[in-house]
Formats: sequence, C-alpha cells, structure tokens
Amino acid sequence: MISTYHRIDGRLVRGGAESVAADALWIDLLSPTPEEERAVEDLLGIDVPTREEMQEIEVSSRLSRDGDTLFMTAPVLTNSTGFNPENISVTFILARSRLITVRYGTPQGLAAFIARLERHPTVASAGDLLLGMIESLVDRMADVLERIALEQDAISHRIFHQPDPGRSRRRATSRDMEVMLRTIGRGGDLQSKARDTIMGLRRVITFLPGEDETLGVKDARARLKTIGRDLQSLSEYGDFLANKVMFLLDATLGMINIQQNQIIKLFSVMAVLLMPPTLVASIYGMNFHHMPELDQPWGYPLALGLMLVAAIVPFWLFKRKGWM
Repeated sequence: MISTYHRIDGRLVRGGAESVAADALWIDLLSPTPEEERAVEDLLGIDVPTREEMQEIEVSSRLSRDGDTLFMTAPVLTNSTGFNPENISVTFILARSRLITVRYGTPQGLAAFIARLERHPTVASAGDLLLGMIESLVDRMADVLERIALEQDAISHRIFHQPDPGRSRRRATSRDMEVMLRTIGRGGDLQSKARDTIMGLRRVITFLPGEDETLGVKDARARLKTIGRDLQSLSEYGDFLANKVMFLLDATLGMINIQQNQIIKLFSVMAVLLMPPTLVASIYGMNFHHMPELDQPWGYPLALGLMLVAAIVPFWLFKRKGWM
C-alpha cells in the first residue's frame, strides 16, 4: 500500500495512492507490491530495496549512499505489548528532498508519529520528517525500557522484600515461580530487541549528514546530537536492565532451589524422627519366645512409651540445634 504526503503552505496533507507524483514530500510504502515498488522507482529513479535486502545485517547493506540519495535501514521493535514482540526492518530513503519509507509492519512509535502529524501537520522538509520519526521511535524505546524496569522492580520486591509487620506473607508457590520466570524471560527478550532497535537508530543518526542544507532542518547538527545523546543514555540503561534481568533470573532460581531444599529437609527430618520408633517397634515385633515384656501387663504401654520417647528426643535435639 502506498500513502503519500504533500507539503502545502507549510502543512503536511495526506494524499491517495494515485497521488504518487513529483510533489510528494513523503512516500510511505507499507508491504508494497512489485508494481508499487516499480512505480516509485520509475518516479524517482532509485532502486527500492526488497524485503530480503532489508533484512541483511551487514552495515554496508543497511547504510549506503548513491549520489545524493541516502539509504538507511534499521530494525524497529513492534508489538512490544503483545505476546510476540519482534523487530521488523524499516528503510528510510532521502532522495532529492523527499522521504521514502519502506516497511512491512507498523511500529508503535511510527504510528504515534503519524497520529501526531494529523493533529499538528506543520513540517519543514523531508529531513524534518525523518528526524521526527526517529525521535518518536526513541520515545517509544524509552517507554518500553521503563515498562521492563517496572516489571523487574515488582519481581525484585516479591523476592527480596519482607512483608509488613503483623501481616503474614504467603509463600510463593511453584505456579508463582513459573510466572516470575516467564516475566523475567519476556523482559529479557524484549530488552534485547529494544537494544537492537537502539543500536540501529544510533547507526542511522551517525550516518546522517549534519549540514542544515542537506537535511533541510534548522540546527540539524544540534538536533542530531540531542538524539544521539538520548540513544546513548537508552543504550546504557538497556545494559543496566540486561544485568538486572540476569540477576533476577539467578535470584529466582536460587529461591526455587531453597524451596526444594526445604522440602527435602522436611522429608529427611521426618525420616530421622521415625527411625527410633521404628527400631523399637521392630524389636518388639520379633517372634522370640523368651521376651519377658510380652508376658507382662505393662509390656504394651512400655513399648508405646519407648517409641514416643524415641521420637521426642531427636525432635528436641533438632530444635535445640536449630536444624528445624
């Protein structure tokens, strides 16, 4: 699908697919067909990259220049709030004061930028559009990292913090631990995909020329520097979150091991406590003729008493030693 945007009296006006013409400031190709790609190529005399070419990971394939035309491809996180977040490749092409975008999905940051354009359609140039898109994507990555941090804080509070005095703390069940592990794993996966997006945008910002005349943006160098600093801070924060994900993963696995050890400890203690009474019962269960206690009226209470004492004494010793 082709969407075109035209600059009229300093405002960006959206046209239809039939408006692919020389006056289009922004041409947005969403899952384009071969016919749509050829229409743009014939109009601008450029080679629109295919989906396979957009997915190549070499820097030379993602960032290139052909005369005055800049080709920039970056992985962008999509569906960050869903069950299947993924990175899709988005290509930005600056060609003779026009911006062409090629994408096979709609990242939330780009959707927010388009919605903001509809409310405030003032735009200076194609370079201004490009920087606005990148700034919107950076804002989205910041929101994603903030949400990951909140989820990690909730898990950290559940693992390490003590309950309020006077309130009993419910022991975490196996189901709770499974949910925490899944949350930590999803946060780690989301953080790694966000990091790929941040690194890709940093490469694009570094590749862009800083001259005001080239981008058609006032104070282009200062604006690029600001975006670069934001991406640098997000990259450092993402590294911090990655380390915290590993820490929480180790802590959660440690809590699972502690619970398992407590269960094994309980069975071990019960086995030790029952061993002396079992020994007494085994002795008096022998079928020997010469066992005087069996012929006495106090023999049965004596055997029960010995078994009870044999259980109480180890229990008392365990409690005194602090083993249970």
